[in-house]
Amino acid sequence: MEKLLYKYLNDNLTQDEVKELQTWLENDKNNLRVFENIVGDWNLSNKYIDDSKEKVLSKILSENKSIAKEISMHRLLWSRATKKIAIAAAAVIALFVLNLYDFGFDSNKSLIVEPFQMIESGKSKATLTLDNGKKIDLVEEQNLNLKLDGTTIVGGRNSITYLNKPSDSKKQKYNSLKTPRGGEFFITLSDSTKVWLNAESELKYPLVFLGDKRTVELKGEAFFEVAHNQNIPFQVVTNDQIIEVLGTTFNISSYQDDAEVITTLIEGKVKVNQKFGDKKSIFLSPSEQSILNKENLKIESFKIDPAHFIAWKSGKFYFRQQKLKDITKVLSRWYDVEIFFVNSYLENKRFTGRFKRYENFDHVRSVIELTEEVTLVKKGRIILVK
Repeated sequence: MEKLLYKYLNDNLTQDEVKELQTWLENDKNNLRVFENIVGDWNLSNKYIDDSKEKVLSKILSENKSIAKEISMHRLLWSRATKKIAIAAAAVIALFVLNLYDFGFDSNKSLIVEPFQMIESGKSKATLTLDNGKKIDLVEEQNLNLKLDGTTIVGGRNSITYLNKPSDSKKQKYNSLKTPRGGEFFITLSDSTKVWLNAESELKYPLVFLGDKRTVELKGEAFFEVAHNQNIPFQVVTNDQIIEVLGTTFNISSYQDDAEVITTLIEGKVKVNQKFGDKKSIFLSPSEQSILNKENLKIESFKIDPAHFIAWKSGKFYFRQQKLKDITKVLSRWYDVEIFFVNSYLENKRFTGRFKRYENFDHVRSVIELTEEVTLVKKGRIILVK
């Protein structure tokens, strides 16, 4: 089976081998879990860049070997045990079909579904607001070249960069970058910090960082690669917390309509400070995550695999045992659609799957519907889940 998995991951399966792998997936629900973990680790890991693919696969297989022996504590939420197994199989076979699609395998034309009045994915678009209130549409302004108080702003279309010369200015001036629903954008700040801004998000930042702290304000979600400066800490302020770093890589999800603020650390070290409640502070190390509950103002930290929390930055969605209501919230922001549940009990069903972020909505819909547990009906830009 190891040989078969390796051929699958390298897109070398014959049609007979595809059938053999599908049979293996259907035979045992634990095989499904092993397969899901291997595929997720393989596609979201960057380790294979520095090592041979054979070694990486062996490592992933050894890490996942015990999974088949475990009893899942996070089963899909259906009532009868036999139905649980059947639906789990359908869900992961749907994932299997999706992964074949991702790797370019197209041997079975019958898998193609009918058109869904195509809804395109999101793309790079944002509005830049200058200190004087002037707004610039960065989709239309494809060759931006502004000079403001010694700072040059260049770029447009999908990214902007701030280049500054030493300044004697004592007054802090701010710009803001805002993405709409269905938008994303990349910015390099004046200190060389890199920020990937997700859909329906806003970042407020100074033209040039002055004083003893580098402070930015975030609404929504962003991934940060902070330029190291031991003498001037970097701060990210959200509505509910303040994150302090020197130089590190992390992701913050702080949408106003979410019940939690989630901070995921990839490299370095961060300090997360609550702004309200008991104002507790916690430190995160790599592969740790803090979750602040907005309702009870409690903050906790966990050891996690950060891959699927930052998959969006690499052009993927990766959901692992997530509630459908949380998945649809992510999709609605990216595809700029409104998604409603006809039956509220469907909101808490859990799904696992991986999607290319730039596929149209029809592709995502077809994979979700392969579980045979929900149907998505489109009316304009409104999607009904029933």
